[in-house]
Amino acid sequence: MSQEEKKITKLKLDDIEYNFDDLPKEAKNLINGLKTVDLQLKMYSDTINLLNISKNSMLQEMKTILEDIQAID
Repeated sequence: MSQEEKKITKLKLDDIEYNFDDLPKEAKNLINGLKTVDLQLKMYSDTINLLNISKNSMLQEMKTILEDIQAID
């Protein structure tokens, strides 16, 4: 395999690039942990968005129901 065919996996942190293969095991484990955290944050963000959509839908339904009900003045 030529030098051009080799793909180097890089880590970029604070605008500094590192060769992933040169990192110690502890750093690689931290990267895997960070990837897991990012996935969980995305999942929870999506869940919050779905809950907000549900909440807004329920509020709209409540407003529709209350249209024919006399309000207390």
